[in-house]
Amino acid sequence: VVTSPAAGVRRRPPSLTTCASMLLFLALVSQAQERTVTWYSAPIHLRPSEVHNKMDKPTQLPPALSRDFSNSSIAVRSFTVDVVALDGRNGEERSVPLHEAYNHHYVSFIGSKQGILELFNYTSKSDFDPLGGGCEKPPPNQLLSMRTHKAHRAGFTQFGGASGAEFRHNPHAFPEPYSYIIHSPESAIVLLHLINQQPLLGEDGSSAGKRPSPWFECPCTPQREFDLAAGTIDGCLPRPRFECTDALIAQQNSGCSLAHYTGGYRCCEHGNFLTDTSKQDVRDGPISTYMLKFTLTFRQHLPARDRALHPTACCDVTEGMRDEGSGTRFGGNVEYDIPQCAKGTSPERCLHIATNVRPIDWTGPGDKHDPHEMIEVRLRRLAGLHWSTQPHTARAALRLRSPAPSCLPAARARSGPPARGWNPD
Repeated sequence: VVTSPAAGVRRRPPSLTTCASMLLFLALVSQAQERTVTWYSAPIHLRPSEVHNKMDKPTQLPPALSRDFSNSSIAVRSFTVDVVALDGRNGEERSVPLHEAYNHHYVSFIGSKQGILELFNYTSKSDFDPLGGGCEKPPPNQLLSMRTHKAHRAGFTQFGGASGAEFRHNPHAFPEPYSYIIHSPESAIVLLHLINQQPLLGEDGSSAGKRPSPWFECPCTPQREFDLAAGTIDGCLPRPRFECTDALIAQQNSGCSLAHYTGGYRCCEHGNFLTDTSKQDVRDGPISTYMLKFTLTFRQHLPARDRALHPTACCDVTEGMRDEGSGTRFGGNVEYDIPQCAKGTSPERCLHIATNVRPIDWTGPGDKHDPHEMIEVRLRRLAGLHWSTQPHTARAALRLRSPAPSCLPAARARSGPPARGWNPD
C-alpha cells in the first residue's frame, strides 16, 4: 500500500495484471497510429521538349523508416504523388504545373533493398519501361508475371501504373481493412515518363500555359526513322505492338498502325526531342531539373487486421489481342487517335465513341481475387487520347456488371471548345 503525502490517501500499487493490460493497450495504440513519410526520386534533367522515360537508379528511403521496420511490414493507408522542382531564387520546393513538365505516367516500386536491386538489375539491361523503353522490351505475359506474383517473392510493392497527369490533387486513401503491404521498406525505384513542356524563349511569341503544348501528344518528328518494311521506329520494333479492336481498325484509326502513325507513345522514348531539331536545335537549350515526390501514410502491419491490396489493370478501350500461348486476353494498343469531324459539323454532332468490354483484372497468374472486393475504381480520363487539330473535351465511363466482373469503358471526345477551358495545372 502506497500513501500519497499530498493528500494523505492510501493507494494500492497496480497489480501485474493491470500493468500487463496497460502495456498491451499502449502497444495496440502504437500499432494503430499512422505515420507519414516523404521521399524523392533521383533528379531528372531535361531540355525543352526532351523526354525522360526510363527506370532510374534506386533511392534509399528515410533511415528511420528502414530502421523501425527492418524485417517487419508496414500497411500503407494512403499515398500522394507530385512532380516538384526547387526554386532557383530561394531554393524552396514548388509544385510543377503541367504546362511546364507533363507527367505522362509513373510507376513506383517500394520494398527491401535486395528486392529493389533485383528489379533494377532486370530492367537496366534495356532501359526498361513497362510499356516500352529501348529496343529490348519484355513481352506482356513476362511483364505481368514480373509485376505480380514474382514481386511478392522478390520483395517489392508497386504503386501507380497508367497514372499520369491526373495524379495531382488526387490522393489514394483506402477504407478499412485494406492497405498496401510493404515488407522491409528500405529502397524505392521510380519509372517516370516526363516531358519538358517549356518552350524556348521567343519560339512562337506566346507565353506558357495559354494553350496546350503540341508536345503533350508526343509528335513523331522528322528525326524518327520509320521502316515500314521492317515494322520499326528508329530500328526498334514498337512495343506495345500495334493492335486495336476490329472497330478501330475498320475505321483505319491513325493510332493503330505504323503506316499512319503521326504521334504518340511510340515516338516518346527516353531521350527523344519532340520538336524538329533541324529547324530549332534544342539539344543545347536550358536544362530544367525535376523530381517525383512520394508521400506515404502508413501504420505497422498486423496480419489479423490488415487486408492486402494489389493494383489491378483493366479497361483499355483499344484492347483486343490474345496471348498466343494461353489465349488469355490482355493489353491493348494503349492509345488511339480521335479523328477530326468533317468541316461544317456542328459541335453537338461532332462525337466520337469507342466502346469495349473487358475483364476487370488481368494482372497475371497466381492472383485470384474475389470480384466483390474491388476497393477503388479510378478512370484515367485522357489516357491515350490524342488531340485533333481542334480542341475537344473527353469523357470516360465505366460500367460494372456481375457475377462475371467486366468493365465497359466508353471514351467520348467532342470537338469544339473544352467544357471547362484549358487547365495548364
